[in-house]
Amino acid sequence: MAEQAGGPACEYKTEHFKATEYRTSGGRRSVRVKGVAACPSSGFRLALELASPPIVATPEVLHLKLVEQKPTGTVLTVVTDTGVEGEFPIADEVEWVLIRNLGINIPVTED
Repeated sequence: MAEQAGGPACEYKTEHFKATEYRTSGGRRSVRVKGVAACPSSGFRLALELASPPIVATPEVLHLKLVEQKPTGTVLTVVTDTGVEGEFPIADEVEWVLIRNLGINIPVTED
């Protein structure tokens, strides 16, 4: 999925995202990040990916980026709620998820 030049096409709000931690059967800590965006039409695909590490290390923050893929073909031009979800292994120090390209900070909560 390619990152959108010139800013996101969909509308994102911090309150529409949640980051929930859990432990895998092997005891490893992971976080599930879920959110919803208001996209200008149907057919958008959204993905969360690891962002490049920051220049100054912040071990308490997981840095992500949200990538939009615009629809192809015929779509309904009506604002459409579109979900996005991703799961990532995290260290015990992680307390926040930052979706850097949107400026959205989400506290990591327990399941």
